[in-house]
Amino acid sequence: MAKKLADIQEYIELQNKPFSSYLKNSLTNNVYDFIEEMALHTKVYLFSGIIRNYFLKNKTIRDVDIVIESDHDLMELMNQYDCRVNSFGGYKVKIDNLVVDVWRMDKTWAINKHQTILNLWLDTYIPHTAFFNFSAVVFSINEEKFIYTKYFLRFLRDKKMDVVYAPNANYHLCVVNSFYYSEKYNLKFSKKLVELLKKIHSRIDKNYVPVQEKHFGKVLYQNFEIEERLKNMVYS
Repeated sequence: MAKKLADIQEYIELQNKPFSSYLKNSLTNNVYDFIEEMALHTKVYLFSGIIRNYFLKNKTIRDVDIVIESDHDLMELMNQYDCRVNSFGGYKVKIDNLVVDVWRMDKTWAINKHQTILNLWLDTYIPHTAFFNFSAVVFSINEEKFIYTKYFLRFLRDKKMDVVYAPNANYHLCVVNSFYYSEKYNLKFSKKLVELLKKIHSRIDKNYVPVQEKHFGKVLYQNFEIEERLKNMVYS
């Protein structure tokens, strides 16, 4: 990967069409058609793991995370699938054994924290509300282009995890995911992230088991392991 941010930005711009083709070829027809159908009714933005994995040359698709501008006229489409409303007001849609999480833009947790943000800015504001820098990017399905931040550019350059937006609805998962992503993708920690994780740990209860069972379906790290890892964490 190039070291100049301008070169990395140019590289991302060149990935707009290839990524769109990647989605069509990698998702099942039913999942892809579901996303395309939503885009006929509202603006649709893909975010999170599927984009990170694409740029890390990892073809794993664990689930699909989507933000939509509006859910108006979409319930008939949603009801064609195994769909339920999750605890945060989004939709969890199961299609061909793949989970598609759909969030209405103005109902996302970070946007609700800043309700004065104008709708006109939401598509560019969303990437700035990611906890990790590797998630500070979205892909517009309607326009077939990436919308990204300087934090995402730096991630691709340095392969180092950093924090973008510290407030979060699930701090326990932020701590667990930091170790999980670091090990899975061989990523380093920034000084800012290390300091924040230790601060979070000092302020919340120390039981990380329930969030792992809910998110992963198993326990990856026992509480004492997380305690030890945080105590010995280093940044680079």
